[in-house]
This record gives sequence, structure tokens and C-alpha cells, in this order.
Amino acid sequence: MGRAALQACLPWAALLAVAVVAAYLLVRLSRLPIRLGRLRHLHRNQAGSAQSLSFVLTLPLFVMVILLIVQISQLMIGTVVVHYAAFAAARSAIVWIPAGLESPEGENCIGYYYPDPQAPDQVFPSLDPQAGDYGPAAGGVTCRIEPGSQKFEKITSAAVLACISICPSRDLGMELQGGDTQAVDILRAAYAGLAPSSQENARIPARLENKLAYAMQNTEVEIRFFHSNREPPLVPHYVGPDYSEFRLNEELGWQDQITVTVKHDLALLPGPGRLLAREVTDPDGSPDEVARSIRKGDGVYVYRLEASATMGNEGEKSVIPYGYYAY
Repeated sequence: MGRAALQACLPWAALLAVAVVAAYLLVRLSRLPIRLGRLRHLHRNQAGSAQSLSFVLTLPLFVMVILLIVQISQLMIGTVVVHYAAFAAARSAIVWIPAGLESPEGENCIGYYYPDPQAPDQVFPSLDPQAGDYGPAAGGVTCRIEPGSQKFEKITSAAVLACISICPSRDLGMELQGGDTQAVDILRAAYAGLAPSSQENARIPARLENKLAYAMQNTEVEIRFFHSNREPPLVPHYVGPDYSEFRLNEELGWQDQITVTVKHDLALLPGPGRLLAREVTDPDGSPDEVARSIRKGDGVYVYRLEASATMGNEGEKSVIPYGYYAY
């Protein structure tokens, strides 16, 4: 996770360096002496002075560059957080999927899944006993899990909680729905336990609720897993000592690779967000990719961040004999 996050932050780090250099050049162009030692006495200085014309002309550009530096820093922090959210969701997946819940989500089962049509190099197993390639073979199938099941919601909540730290705390008109109120109560109790002095601030509970509501409505989770053809195919099968119970293909392999992708719409600062969202046509006619990647929704400009994490399923190999109809 750490290496992937650093690689994703490299373009932002280069842009941040360019912005810092631009800010330095603006200060030099204003012809003002740079005296860092005098900054310590700035807060005690009560004398007024007339600003030079060069400083007045460069001040708007300087403020804009400073805001850009702050925005790039937030994007770098958001990139790291979204990578951590993918790791947290993947860790939750390899714990919750092997867990035994009420039917149909038993051990190593989760809702419904189907072969991912966008996955490359799909090699489907042969189900014909008369075929020459019948039995264990190379390759495998990547499947995508449909949302909506209880385990899927548990995995999603892990990603949502990880993204709360980069969500805006101001009121954007987003409200919690249904059982989400229980989640915010748990969040408030945890925050109060970590920072007891926060209970004196009456605005913190509302801000926590705003952050949780934004994270829930602007965080998407996709779950895929890869099942090797060296294992029995994931097809409807009979289970039990006498093969009397018929089970649909809701089960994952006990050591399948599970990949969780987290997509989060990071809220940008109002000034830089409005500026970057303005589409500018290049002289060669190529489209502005930066502006197209920024959209405005619910009164805030957002930029989508995406990260994935892959872990092995931690399920136990079933001791119940399987009777696959194709094997």
C-alpha cells in the first residue's frame, strides 16, 4: 500500500514543487527583499506603510499560487488516505467473507457475483467431462461482486470510515439515512473517547455528522476476486454427506485473491476548484483533461481519487464434500 500511495503522489509532488518555485519567482519579481528573520517581529509591528505598485500587482497571483499549493497538498493527503481506505476495505473483505452469517451468506459466501466482462485474460474452465482440457488447468476467471448484501455493506463501511478524515465538515445539505444514525453515534462516542476536551465544543457533533454523510454519499466500493482454474469451478453444486442440499454459486474459493477498489470524490477548495474546473482549449485543439476530471455537485467541486488493494481470502478449506454436477 505504501509504495502504491507514493507512486500515486509523485505527479502531485512534482506539481507542488513547480508551484513553490512559481511563488518564489513572484516574490522576486515584486522586488521586495526576503528577510526571514523579520517575520518573528511582524505580529508586533503596528506601523503602517504604503505598498509598492509591484507588490500590489503581484499579490493576486501570489495568493492564487499559495492556494494552489494548499490544494495540491490536500490532493496528496487525499491520495494517501484513499489508498489506506482500499487497504482497510480489502482487510475487511478477507475477514467478513469467510465469516458465517445467516443464509445465504454462509462461510466464504457473499451475495451474488458474475464474471467481469472488463477483466482481461479471462480463461473459463471446461465443464465437459469429455473435453480434452477438462480438469485443473492454467488461468482463471475474475468475477465482480454485486453490492447490496450484508457483507458488502460491512466492507463498504470500512472504506467510508477511512475516508472521513478528508471529507468537509461544513453543512452541504447531505443527510444520513436510516440506520446511518447509529454509525454517527458510534463515531461521536469514539471521538469523545480520543479527545475528551472536544465535548466542550457544541459544533463538533454536527461536523462529524456532516463528514460521515459526505463520505457515505461520495465513496464507492467495487469488489472483485480471481478464482484459479486449478480449483473446482464456481458453479451450482450439491453439498452435504449425501449431496442433498443444492447451493448456487455464491461461494468464493477459500484462497481466492480479493481485490477491492475504492473511489472517492475529494472535495476541493472553493477558489482553486472553481478555477481548475474552467475548461481551457489548448492551441492544438486538445481537450482540457484537468477540467473534465473536476465536476460540481451539491455545491462543491470534487475530484475523483481511486485506489485498489488485493489480498488473499482467509477462509478455511471446507470439510464438507462437494458434488459438482460437472465433475
